[in-house]
Order: sequence, then C-alpha cells, then structure tokens
Amino acid sequence: MGIPKAQPVRTVTPPVEVKAGHIAAKLEIRNHQAEITTDWRQVWDELGLRRPSSFQREIEGKMAAEYAQDLAANVSQGDESGDLRRPSKPNIFGRQAYEDYMRKSRVEVAIDVAPKSPVKFDVRVHPPEIDVQTRPIAGTKT
Repeated sequence: MGIPKAQPVRTVTPPVEVKAGHIAAKLEIRNHQAEITTDWRQVWDELGLRRPSSFQREIEGKMAAEYAQDLAANVSQGDESGDLRRPSKPNIFGRQAYEDYMRKSRVEVAIDVAPKSPVKFDVRVHPPEIDVQTRPIAGTKT
C-alpha cells in the first residue's frame, strides 16, 4: 500500500458575462473673489489733504472760474479785433495768441513725499467651496 498519488484540483467556472462601466463623479468648485478695503484717512491727515469728495468740489469750482476767465478773454479779444473805430496795431492776432499762450501755460509744481503712516489694507480671502458627488456602483447597496 503506499501513498496515493496526488491528483490536481479541478475547478469548474461557469461562463459569466461582465458589464463593467465607469460612472464619473461630479465635481463642482465655486470660487469667491477676495474682498479688499483700504483706509487712507491717516495718510490724508498727515499730508493735510482733503477727502476726495471735497477735493472734487474744489476742482469743479476752479474749472468753472477758469472757463469764465477764458470766455471773458475771448470776448474782449474779439471786441478788440472787430472794433473798426480804432486803428489796428500791426500784429493784433499774434499778440492775442501770445497772451493766450502765456495765460494757459502757467505751471504749478507740487512735490509730494511718501507719508510716514502706511495705508491700511483689509484683505479677506474666501476659500473655494468644493462639492464632490459620487454615484454608487450598480448592484451594490449603500
């Protein structure tokens, strides 16, 4: 009697039809813009400047006064060149052009330096909202 000879194990697998497919997950990312606000009050106070709204009103007043002055100058030049009762000077239009040039070419020089106090910045950064929706594999329980 001896030891019986080992026989290989045989497995029988029935034929199977596999339907595998990939269902992609839904990924949604929502970004929000950063919010930045500045506070210039310390800088304006240090340099002796006015708020932008009051500065704008002052500039508008200066522009209206300059417009009225230019209009008055144009009217007087027109009266002078159109007055036939006075003998005209030889170069009336050249003199008027020179007067206009000298009146309009005034130069104002302003030297600005950097302020000692900095501008205050308030920056708020919002993280993105990330939403991932996965779908269950068909035939499985969740």
